[in-house]
Amino acid sequence: MNLSDIMTLERTALLQEYLLPLGAAAINVPPYVAIPDFEVLKTTPSDLRLRFPITVEPLVGSKNGRSFVQTCSRLNYKFLWTHVDNDNYRDDYLAYVRNHHHVMVDAIPQNLHVDHLFSRARAKNLQLSFVRMILLRDSINTSHGAGYERARTQGRIGTVGNQRGLDEIGLMKLCGVASPCKGSLLTPPIRAHLQAMSVLFGIPVSELEQNVYELMDVAAFRPKP
Repeated sequence: MNLSDIMTLERTALLQEYLLPLGAAAINVPPYVAIPDFEVLKTTPSDLRLRFPITVEPLVGSKNGRSFVQTCSRLNYKFLWTHVDNDNYRDDYLAYVRNHHHVMVDAIPQNLHVDHLFSRARAKNLQLSFVRMILLRDSINTSHGAGYERARTQGRIGTVGNQRGLDEIGLMKLCGVASPCKGSLLTPPIRAHLQAMSVLFGIPVSELEQNVYELMDVAAFRPKP
């Protein structure tokens, strides 16, 4: 087990959970990436959590006690969640990989970023206390932070207090694909990613592309003063 394996585990686990058919309509519900509290994470979506319960425990070794570990034994995964005001999240992630994945590295390499899968600034704006953390290549994290995530945060659109699920562009980031740019054509890596997701979820590529363009339009929207 190494840090690359952990990145693969995080991606695989979220896709696995996303693909589970839930409820009478057998729909796919995006995994949560930002939440107001852990009760939401432990109890909803109700069908998912009844079938695949989770535990949430404080991270041993956290510098300030603001990071927590989500464990789902039936799906065999763990994730780190941290409070939006926790500036020690990189150190906490190191403690997490050492204590929970037994990867005994001395530090997270500089070319890897400990990433908030949902923009921390946007989570603060929406009064969401905790964000799911993942490990990413620095170039991918920087691309999304300077692109889609920054634009969404500046737009200040969204219902305060409502948990947030993984959207199409967040899924790109999870899968190691750089952010799309407003007003530009989708890049070959993005198109290849959407083709793979089309096969995985059974959704036409054209629909996924439209979803991405609509998300970029929302990100670019600015309400009138």
